[in-house]
Amino acid sequence: MRLLELLETLDPAEAALARGCLPRCDSTFGAGLALFLAVSEEGCRGWLGDEAAALLAGLDGGLLLDECDRALTPRFQPVDGRMWRVLRVPLQDSAAGLLCATSVDDGLADAFTVVLQARPERLGAVQLMATVAARRLDVTLRAASGLPAELLADLHEGFRAALADCRLDGSLTVGPLAGAWLGLDDTLTSDLAL
Repeated sequence: MRLLELLETLDPAEAALARGCLPRCDSTFGAGLALFLAVSEEGCRGWLGDEAAALLAGLDGGLLLDECDRALTPRFQPVDGRMWRVLRVPLQDSAAGLLCATSVDDGLADAFTVVLQARPERLGAVQLMATVAARRLDVTLRAASGLPAELLADLHEGFRAALADCRLDGSLTVGPLAGAWLGLDDTLTSDLAL
């Protein structure tokens, strides 16, 4: 977030636009994540836009933007015998970011797995793993802290409704995080600019 704080001193309006592209930990999370991934496909400059990037590049010749590009670049990382494509996504109003990992399989794979990891202040560490195989979607949500019973009921009801709408089979499992955290962030150290 250092980059956005610096941009805010140069041009608050441009900083607000860039910050508005970040996903939030609320009901808009999915749309925010999709928006950020789309606008940052060309790297940091694509996310910030030409004018904001030019302002920042004028300060240090683009070094901070290059550092941000490195932070946004997906990395391939082996964890628990599988290869993962790992991307760090900054979150709005949060010092911690989101790790988004997708499984990478050699040859033809009959299943595809996505893992999202975050450490929101109110909940602590949270990991969501979703595996798609043919017409089946299995989701496992693990949290460091327990979730209220009414929230669990809402999650299960919403998941069943989504499966029915999409004509999919599947299951939702919710449980404790202990022993299930994938060490996807062990070597991701180049995100200082974010």
